[in-house]
Amino acid sequence: MAQFWKFGIVAAALMGVAGAATAEIRDLSGSVSYRERIALPEGASVEVSLQDISLADAPSVELARIVLRPEGNVPVTYRMSYDDAMVHDAHSYAVQAKIVVDGDMLWRTTSVFPALTRGAPETVDVMLEKTAMPAAEDMPEVLTLSEWLVVVVGGKELQSERVPQMRFEADGRVSGSSGCNRFTGSVDLSGGGFAFGPLASTRMACPGALSEQETQFFAALERVAGYDLRDGAALLDTDGREVMRLMAQ
Repeated sequence: MAQFWKFGIVAAALMGVAGAATAEIRDLSGSVSYRERIALPEGASVEVSLQDISLADAPSVELARIVLRPEGNVPVTYRMSYDDAMVHDAHSYAVQAKIVVDGDMLWRTTSVFPALTRGAPETVDVMLEKTAMPAAEDMPEVLTLSEWLVVVVGGKELQSERVPQMRFEADGRVSGSSGCNRFTGSVDLSGGGFAFGPLASTRMACPGALSEQETQFFAALERVAGYDLRDGAALLDTDGREVMRLMAQ
């Protein structure tokens, strides 16, 4: 019995070594640049990330991130490490980047720059687009006057008895519910924009239809870049198309 017990320990250890060997830390490299013939602002940080963008109706999943503080001008070269075990041949990946100065995003990716799978390279050069010049702006007052029900997402009216709810604060904070989980976060109002920042939410399991609604809702929030208050309240994407429609409670 003792010999069998010792053999079991050795076998388990060998299996653990074999499993660890399947994971490999690899590097993804490339450059970040923009088209404008201007110098990189002093104090700028360049943030580069590797994202799993396989699911069109769900938020992307971040696999790796690096923050650089270059002293020269663009192009800025980067090299970041990622766990190869997290990469699947059937998935799609992309490199995203932005340049931030004093908390304001001045350039960002607006196109998809594929990486790693489906014939995409391991060296990815990213071209950023300039954002509007930042300006300190307040939340539109009409949005702060009441709580809002989300009644349409992606052009489809929600039929759930527990539709998402949102509340906007004058200082840019936002909170609410997906119909299942509560969330909090902020809205970036710089440059006349209206983009939701990272959101924190509870992680309660949602039954069938509510789970699907929550996935669609959070994915839609990631596409929001503006708003229209001329006929009720609508949140828009970068092309001015309606992402979701709100109704005051």
